[in-house]
Amino acid sequence: MISAIRRVITGPGAGPAASAVAFIMAALLVASWGSWKIERARLEGRIAELVQQSERSQSLWRAQLSACHAAAGARTLTETAYARPAADPKDPAQRLLAQGPEGIDVCARMESADQAVLSTLK
Repeated sequence: MISAIRRVITGPGAGPAASAVAFIMAALLVASWGSWKIERARLEGRIAELVQQSERSQSLWRAQLSACHAAAGARTLTETAYARPAADPKDPAQRLLAQGPEGIDVCARMESADQAVLSTLK
């Protein structure tokens, strides 16, 4: 079997056949290179479009978050965020029960949604 392979490789038609195969492979490489460039340009355009869409979406989410903070009372949210923890561990729970978590809950949901959208873009 090895002798048959050796005869094919060293035969008189091996050189021209190898040259033809090399030429065909070079032509296929050039054709593939052109299609890759076209695909790359298309993908770069899509990325630019998604970046613009992301920036518009991000500004919309930030505006909604700002409106949420304004509606819930930014001062109350800021004081809650920077308040010292109470000595009694039941105090924060009682405070939330008394005030109701609606404003904080809505803002937390919007911040969570914003983070989810941004994490998919990374």
